[in-house]
Amino acid sequence: MFIGRKGELAFLNERYEDNKAECIILYGRRRVGKTALINEFCKDKPSIIFSAVKGNAQDNLAELSRVVMEYKYGLDNDISFSFSDLRSALNAVCSLADGKRFVFCIDELPYLAESIPSAMSVLQHFLDYEAKNAGLFIILSGSSISFMEEGVLSEKSPVYGRRTGQIKLVPFDYRETAEWFPSYSSEDKALIYGITGGVPYYMECFLGCSSIKDATVKSILSSNGLLYAEPSFLLREELKDSHLYDSILTAIAEGNTRLSEIASKVGIETGACNAYMKALMNLGFIRKECPVGSSSSRKTLYRLDDFFLMFWYRFVYRFSSVVASRKGAELYDKIIVPRLSEYMGFVFERMAYDYVLKYADVPFLIKEIGRWWGGNPKTGKEAEIDIVALSAENPDEGIIASCKYRNRKMDPEELDLMKEYGDAMCLIRKRYYWMFSKSGFSEELKPADDIRLITLDEMYR
Repeated sequence: MFIGRKGELAFLNERYEDNKAECIILYGRRRVGKTALINEFCKDKPSIIFSAVKGNAQDNLAELSRVVMEYKYGLDNDISFSFSDLRSALNAVCSLADGKRFVFCIDELPYLAESIPSAMSVLQHFLDYEAKNAGLFIILSGSSISFMEEGVLSEKSPVYGRRTGQIKLVPFDYRETAEWFPSYSSEDKALIYGITGGVPYYMECFLGCSSIKDATVKSILSSNGLLYAEPSFLLREELKDSHLYDSILTAIAEGNTRLSEIASKVGIETGACNAYMKALMNLGFIRKECPVGSSSSRKTLYRLDDFFLMFWYRFVYRFSSVVASRKGAELYDKIIVPRLSEYMGFVFERMAYDYVLKYADVPFLIKEIGRWWGGNPKTGKEAEIDIVALSAENPDEGIIASCKYRNRKMDPEELDLMKEYGDAMCLIRKRYYWMFSKSGFSEELKPADDIRLITLDEMYR
């Protein structure tokens, strides 16, 4: 089953129809659906998809030879043949095109480059001459973000400047995730998004299960579950000192958001911690935030940018002994369920952020969007606004939004607090107040030209 990725497919098909030589770089974290996208794009086109393996040069040459010979002679022919080198194999791919539009994909390019040190230089020559002259449609794909950005897209790479387009595939947002579960309630759709983070492979583990609890226990809260060790695989794929990164991610998941707090929790110097944080940001696991309208490093906070990792480090990593004792169901009932409203509050903020940015009818073009925090002169305490969206057309206009994922309705007091915080922020005078609520709104709270009330159900319409 293939769901979503309409924009990415449209981009690839548009380039294919141009009938020009192409080199598209496709990359993204493990499990995000790169291979599925490649297969969907290639299913009705003359194509060869070569998936490199984590092995030696002979292993990869043998696999590339197999797919080339399979395309040339068919599945029924048992041909035990292997090209002597990568250049010969790539030239054979060109000969198969025979003047026709032809797609050649190298999936998991980092494995090929690891097994054949000259692979990137050979690819450079191939792209410059054979592939270009044959008008091939090339896709180079990989899961190692660091390799794809530094070894393929950066100026240091032998193939730098050869790409004709790139796609960084990211997890689905909350609405795209909901397409996988059309019969579920809005609350259950949100919870699945909050657990899986919109990663296709993780969502597949929730398909066909009797309940969200059943899927979570089976896939995540079991030492034999498909996703139980997934964070370890993700970290080992990209990083050294994975145990230290475990500690950093746990510290952030537990609510430590300032660099000094994280370093203290982990037990390392702040300067050293900064380097680890940059590595995690490059992978998309965490993000750095400053208040909207400010770039002060003194106000910088760090948050997990991956809900699956947030869920795992908050509810699984610290309770590994419970999981090992096969008490995943009890862990879900006694530890996770009582804390779900608090946890889903962070998820709901991201959903509202995406709603404002992608799906809502906004009265202006958005220049900047994010959170705001700072001092409240009225009380002398810290104030925080969940979402602030600033206009690109009028610097004195913007949206202030509050998000509440709780089992009671929002009331006029919440609106009064938003207005007070808006005064403390001092960024915009013409304000639109948007209120997002899981449980709806009290009768006293009414929509107006500058007040919008948005329920969880409405966010999915």
